[in-house]
Amino acid sequence: MMLKRFSWHQRIAHFVGSLSGMMLLITGLPIMFPNQLGWVFGLFGGSGVTMFLHRVFAIILIFSFAYFGVYFILERIVRGRGDSNIKNFGFSASFISEVVAGAVRDILWTLGLRKERPKFGKYDWIMVGDIYLLPLLALVEIVTGTIMWFPRSFPFITSNPGLFFAVRAIHAGVAFFLLLFVLAHAGILHLTPGNFPINMSIFTGLISKKKALHEHPNWVNLAQEVPKEDKKTKTSPLCYVFGAITVINLIALAYVPFAMQSEWLAGLRVRSDGIATFGLSLGVVTLIVYVIASIVAFLRGLRT
Repeated sequence: MMLKRFSWHQRIAHFVGSLSGMMLLITGLPIMFPNQLGWVFGLFGGSGVTMFLHRVFAIILIFSFAYFGVYFILERIVRGRGDSNIKNFGFSASFISEVVAGAVRDILWTLGLRKERPKFGKYDWIMVGDIYLLPLLALVEIVTGTIMWFPRSFPFITSNPGLFFAVRAIHAGVAFFLLLFVLAHAGILHLTPGNFPINMSIFTGLISKKKALHEHPNWVNLAQEVPKEDKKTKTSPLCYVFGAITVINLIALAYVPFAMQSEWLAGLRVRSDGIATFGLSLGVVTLIVYVIASIVAFLRGLRT
């Protein structure tokens, strides 16, 4: 037996948003780190093509951001809480304390300091963090990107050109953080045992009842059942290999800020350093693999 986990609107918004976001990172990171990622320009046929693609996917991201934002608000107005465990949408003290308590219990259980696995609803604390943090970061990138694209439309930029570089630094810094976020997000949701090589729930909209009982027990009674056969999955030892590669990549990328040059306002330039080059190049290659995997998984999900 399968359970309906995501609606068609959520699947589309996730696919379009994640695809455009990853392509923005792939085409934008070389602008930030040309000494380390200059090979990306050659891959796409030159810096002009890369910049053109960056702007095209920026428009797509804005569309997906607006689409899902309107959908999320209208869904809450029409359906209320629905089958979600997000009881109090906002930043109330009770909601924050509930999320923090869930995070503490989950971390303690992961470290073996708590015997019983914490029980979550449709979204655990990491997913709730994603839901709240990603739109905020996307909004920052949209605003700063728009200012850089049309600087003459903003008097405070034309009257003080130094602010342009400050906006660029914010845009680049958030993009670098998003690279770390994507790698960690994919590692947690896709490269773990039982999900590797890719968690298809967000592409098919379905999750097996057995898996839901294990990962989201407090949500199962609220979920809609779908009479489809649960396909058994086997745990591949490769998940540990790719998981280790992700951890190594994150460590290498964490070193990048320490290799920062003094003119960081010009675009977060870093020294030509082997570790920084390795981390950034591996990160972009991983993003390219994720883009291909997302397209394949989405097409497979359409046939489900």
